This record gives sequence, structure tokens and C-alpha cells, in this order.
Amino acid sequence: MPYPSASGTWGCTIYMLAVAQAARRRGHEVVFHACPPSSSLLTDNAFPVRGFGGATGTGTVGAIGDIYDVFTTLGMDDPGYWRHLLDLEHDVIADVRPDAILTDMRPTALISARRHGVPSVAMASVGTDPRTQARPYGHPLDDLARDSARVHAGLSVDSFTELLFWSADRKIASSFERFEPELADVPALRYIGYLDGTNRRGLDGLPPRPQRLVLAYLSTVGWNTQTMVRSLARSAALAGVEIWCVTNANGRIQDVDPRLRLFDYLPLDELLPECRGLLFHGGQGSALASLFHGVPAIACPGQNFERRYNADRIQALGCGIHAGVLDLRPRALSAMIARIVDDPGFSAAATTAQRELRALPGADGAVDHIESLGAARHARA
Repeated sequence: MPYPSASGTWGCTIYMLAVAQAARRRGHEVVFHACPPSSSLLTDNAFPVRGFGGATGTGTVGAIGDIYDVFTTLGMDDPGYWRHLLDLEHDVIADVRPDAILTDMRPTALISARRHGVPSVAMASVGTDPRTQARPYGHPLDDLARDSARVHAGLSVDSFTELLFWSADRKIASSFERFEPELADVPALRYIGYLDGTNRRGLDGLPPRPQRLVLAYLSTVGWNTQTMVRSLARSAALAGVEIWCVTNANGRIQDVDPRLRLFDYLPLDELLPECRGLLFHGGQGSALASLFHGVPAIACPGQNFERRYNADRIQALGCGIHAGVLDLRPRALSAMIARIVDDPGFSAAATTAQRELRALPGADGAVDHIESLGAARHARA
């Protein structure tokens, strides 16, 4: 049960897809309850999907200070939609009769799991940990979570964030302890590391890779402006690198400058090993990808609490730089690019993080964690 948003947020779904693929390799049957557009990713990978209409928010994104802002922006503060989603989940669980439910950023899923007596597993992050996210003076989402959990499942929770994450029987962190140390003492949690290779499309058709290639992964933020493009081109020249940038480039490769090319898509996990650095918006998936492949990074998260956390962690690990919006001007940006490409300290730190991530079990470890739920359930029976 992935994120029920119609805004196209694939980050959660891609990780769940990796776990589903590992489960299917072991002979398990996996059914998704998902909405467009992420449902298309799942059907493209031959998974059955029980579809529904996702929540539609205002689309207005300002400063995102916590998880409450995220769900309010996405329209997930509507009690009517919660009731609708709970009805849909009731029907699909009664029909599929699952042995376990895996959920990520799905506020009703743990209610539905408890309602049907099905063990639950939640994908965890600091951004959904009630100890770091719960608002001390409450929020309408807290009231909605408490009332819905009590009425539909006899479940007692204090906050919306507790319902998102803490109420699950098992938790999975797709990161590692030094990246999200706050989760280390969470009961029934397992760090499994970065989930690689879930949405590969191959490198065929891409131009030959230059020796000093920096990947700019900016596709989910509004940086595809002429000002930003000019800054990237000038920064590349000053730093002596070439930049391949993912933006909304209308589906075509565009040679903007001898040192800058725009793409509508680049396969991150396949291309990063051939790169000297990454410039990105601070999303956790991209942050962990850079560490998994040992590539130093520059994170420019803007006013988003979770991305700022990821940028801080990249910098604290010595694997990159937390940049501000003003750092995107050519002189500052070129200096930072030159640092991550040429300073061996960044490469050494990234290599250390890479070893830690690659030592973790990945998607197979997540399936082990889920299977342990089923074993415990059958033992009790």
C-alpha cells in the first residue's frame, strides 16, 4: 500500500517495488493497492494493481516544515478521503486476504491492517518518526488520526506521525545507521540499506561519457529556467567539468552548451558510477544513491525539512556539501563542484559510506523482515 497521492510521487513506490521484486523471486505473490501515476510503474513491472483515485491537493508548495505540511499540501487532511480510502482498503484486504501488509506514507494502512488482524510493515524514515515530527500543540491531522484509528480499529494513537510509522509491527529503514542514527533504537526496525536497480532503463543511446562528468538531478524542482541553465553552463566551464542535467526537457536531449546537456531522464544507478559528482535537490533516494555508488554530492534542498536533513547528513558524513539557493550562482557553484570532484577527502568519505551501505542486505533483507512476521503469526496460531 504505497503513498495514495495523485501528484506523481514515486520515491516511496520505487523502494516498495524493489521489495516486491525480491519477494516475487522467492515465490511470494504481491498485489499492490495503488493510484495513478505510480500504478503505471508497477504494472510496467508486471505486478497486479488494484487501482483507485489518489488524493489531489492544492498543488501549492511553499516551505515544507514537517510531515504535516506534506500531507496538507497533498490534500490528505480531508476526513472524507480518509473514510473513502478506509472503505477501499477494507474491500481489497477482504478480497486478497494478505499474510502481511507493507506500507509507506499511507496514513490509513495501519488502521486497515489492525482492523483485519493482518501484520504490518512500515517503511521508516526520520521524516515520519513521531519523536522528531509530532507537533507539540497538536494539529487537525492528529485529531483525524486519533478518531479514525479508534473508530475503525480500536487502536489508540496520540498523533498522526505515530499512526504513519510507530504503530506498525515491523519497520524497515532503507538507509544505514550513520545516515539516520535517530532510528537506531526503534523497536522492530531493521536497516536494509539503499535499494538499487528498481527502475533501470539502460545506458543505450546515451552519448559517450566524458572523463569529468557531473550529474545534475533536478527533475522534481523548478530549476529548468534560463537563469539556472546559464548558471550550470558557466559553472561547468569554470570548474572544468561537463554537466548532464535532468530537467523537464520535453523528452529530448538538448545540447545547450559544449559543457552542458539537458535530458528528460537519466538512469541514476547506472550512470552514477561513471560520474565524478552529483548536484541534486536533497531527496533521500538521490542522497543514498550517491553514497551507494561512492560519488560526492552537492545537495541544495531549499525549504523542505526532509531534504534539509538529508543535505545535513551528506555534509556531516564528509561526503558532500549542503548548498543554499544563493550558491547556485556560477562563481559559488563552480567552486563547490571543483571541490567535490578534486578533493580526495570527499571521495574517501564517500567510499567509506559506500562500504557501509553495500554491507547491508537490501531488498532481500526487507523480505526476511516481512517473512519473520508471518513466521511469528503462524507460531502463535
